[in-house]
Amino acid sequence: MRGFRCRRQSRADGSSKYYGDLLGCNPVSTRSPRQGAAGAGARAHRSASMMNTTTSGDIHYRPHQDPRSSHQQIAKLVRELAGERGYAPVLDVGCAQGMLAQAVAGSAAIVLDGIELNEQWAARARPHYRQVFTAPAEAAPLKDREYRLVVCGDVLEHLADPVATLRRLRQASAEDAKFIISLPNIAHLAVRLMLLAGKFPKMERGPLDKTHLQFLTRKTATQMLERAGLKVERASCTGLPIDEIWKNGQGSLIFRGLVRSQHLMLDLMPGLLAYQWIFVASA
Repeated sequence: MRGFRCRRQSRADGSSKYYGDLLGCNPVSTRSPRQGAAGAGARAHRSASMMNTTTSGDIHYRPHQDPRSSHQQIAKLVRELAGERGYAPVLDVGCAQGMLAQAVAGSAAIVLDGIELNEQWAARARPHYRQVFTAPAEAAPLKDREYRLVVCGDVLEHLADPVATLRRLRQASAEDAKFIISLPNIAHLAVRLMLLAGKFPKMERGPLDKTHLQFLTRKTATQMLERAGLKVERASCTGLPIDEIWKNGQGSLIFRGLVRSQHLMLDLMPGLLAYQWIFVASA
C-alpha cells in the first residue's frame, strides 16, 4: 500500500502497486518512457515499468482518507482477516515502500512479507516487514503453503499472464488462504462515454493507464480469478479519488458533500461508477 502521492511503477508480479489509479485526463505523450523491470511475461506487475519516479527513486504517495478508498478498504480487510481472524502470515505483492505494513501497524501483531522489485523501495519497506523479496513472484523463494493471506493491490492489470502469477501465489498459500485483490473497472461511466465518442486513449493514470495490459469489468475479473482457482467471496468498490482531483478541498463542506454523494451513488450504481473493484477470494 502506498503512503504518499505520485504515480508509481507496477511490474510483473510483485513490484509496486498503485492503490489509487486516477482516471487520467490527458492522453500520454510518446515521451516519458518507463523503465522496464523484469518479470514473468511482459512487463509484469505494471507491465514491468516504472511510473514517474525521481532520480533518487523516491515515490511520494498520499494515503487516501476516504473510508471507501482502496487504501482504507484494503488496510481494513487485512486488519480483519489477519489481525482478528488469524489469516497470517501475509504476503504483500508489490509492497512498494511498505505502506500497507505501516497502515496496519499497531492494530495487531501481523506478520507480513513483501515482494518489491525496486531495490530502493524494498530497502525502505524492509523495516516494516519480516522480509522483502526483490524478485518477481515466479522467481521469489516463496515456501509452499506458507501464507494465509495474499494481497495483490493494483498488480494484476499490469501482467501479461495474471492467471499464471496467481497460480504461483496459490502454491505459496495455505489451503485455506484468502486473497485480497484490487483491479480497476474498465466499465466506469467515464470510459463508456469515451467509447461512445470513439475514443480509447492511453493515459498517464486511471483505468486507461498506458501500462495496463488487462482491462476488466467485475464479471471478467471474477472469471479471471476463477481460472486461477480462486473463488470470490465478496466484492466492494471504490469511487473516484476526490482528494486527488481536488487536493485543496479537503475539510470543506463542499468536499465532504461530494464524498458523501459519491458513496450514495456507488451504492445505487456500483457497476457504472466503481473506479476499482476489491475482491476477497478463497484458494
